[in-house]
Amino acid sequence: MRKNILRRVVLISLIGNIVLTLIKLIFGLVGRSESLFSDGVNSFVDIFISLMLLVVIKVSSKKADSNHPYGHEKYEGILYLFLSLFIMMVATVLGYNSIKNLMDSMNNPSLTNQPMLFTLLVAIIALIIKIGLYMINYKTAKTYHSVALYADSKNHLFDIFSTLISVISIILALFGMVYFESVASILIALFIFYAGIKMILDAISYLVDEAPDLDVIKAIKQQILSCKGVLKLDDIKVRKHMSQFYVDVEISVDKSLSFEAAHEISENVHDHIEDKFDVIHCMVHINPYKK
Repeated sequence: MRKNILRRVVLISLIGNIVLTLIKLIFGLVGRSESLFSDGVNSFVDIFISLMLLVVIKVSSKKADSNHPYGHEKYEGILYLFLSLFIMMVATVLGYNSIKNLMDSMNNPSLTNQPMLFTLLVAIIALIIKIGLYMINYKTAKTYHSVALYADSKNHLFDIFSTLISVISIILALFGMVYFESVASILIALFIFYAGIKMILDAISYLVDEAPDLDVIKAIKQQILSCKGVLKLDDIKVRKHMSQFYVDVEISVDKSLSFEAAHEISENVHDHIEDKFDVIHCMVHINPYKK
């Protein structure tokens, strides 16, 4: 069920991105709006992102096997990394062309055209569609703990800002400030580049077993110590596995307890932590308590 819902949301994004790409590129070109056309290039990139997401959802949802005993979820992190690099590359090309166009316009003002009025309406419609896509993706990613879909929702969020910049620049250009079209295209490229950097940092944290926030570790420690029979917390290691965690913990129990009684305490800790937190597996090692 999770796989089908995620795939459905990605398909909605794919259709939305195709529509946005077509209207932005066509009306941006016909309506002489450089910022709207640049935003169309951004939406064109989103088409590839949606297509890659469809592939990774299929792969990452596979069950654990002998070669992948911890599952296939980290393929989402790999996709996250490649998407980041791809987004940054597109932003660099877009930024370079925008700067070149701005310099050419300043050297030869006759090359600068005022956008047509209908481009403003197109940009506003595109903004509304993007807000809808962001809300659908973010809500689904949060509900089903999908890192890849969460990455796509962040991409939609940055697209909202870039389209908003396009709307503002078109309004200014219609009032005669035509240079703002090129400036807006540069800002859009910077937004895209910044999104890529943020995504790279997130991807690295998912792929190198980085520890979660200290608040999460502190909360897990408190819950372990609250379990009946746990006298001391000797050691704890928590690592990310995409949106979830693995926990390895050593606890001290009364050394006079029987093996069965000590084992029951460890099982209680194991079950409690997995129920209380988004933990895939909690490994518990028992030590005899020493004062």
